[in-house]
Amino acid sequence: MVGGKKQLVSVRLCHADVERIQALASRLRVRESDVIRFALRLAFNRLAPLLDEQARGRDLIPIFLECGPELTYHFDLEPRALEAIVNDGLDDPDRKVESHDIELLAALHLPGYHLPARLKYQPKPETTSQLPSGGLQQYLYAKYVQPEAVSGRPDISAGPSTAHARNRTPLPNAAALDEAAQLSSFHNK
Repeated sequence: MVGGKKQLVSVRLCHADVERIQALASRLRVRESDVIRFALRLAFNRLAPLLDEQARGRDLIPIFLECGPELTYHFDLEPRALEAIVNDGLDDPDRKVESHDIELLAALHLPGYHLPARLKYQPKPETTSQLPSGGLQQYLYAKYVQPEAVSGRPDISAGPSTAHARNRTPLPNAAALDEAAQLSSFHNK
């Protein structure tokens, strides 16, 4: 909006998306533009931590655990670009996300059969020889968002976290990543 006024924006959509918008508008008995604005608000709410210029490193782990597969797939984010988004401009090494964990985040959108090859050269997590039984999401959450859960004491250096607002249900690919990591560790023995 310019000066509080609405602005006209042109967006190219595929035919299937237009049909979905029309179907939702018809079902809800609203205008198609209302459906589009609602979808945008939902996306902005989910991606709010990325709008915060101060959020860096471990502060962004919850958003990438929740939306990472969709973000990395839709925007074709390779590990190098993802690392720049997460760690760029961060001087505090305690708040940085390690490169091998960024690789894991970037691999979340891959189909299960691609994961063993992608994880083959990844270093193992420090705590065990394979990912914890709770999955990749729990490993990264415990390591970066609530490290006190692993160490038993609060981590005051972590800074603000967006974890309280994140949905912590397991990602669909977390089980596939666990299985791939186990296969990878089995093949490396």
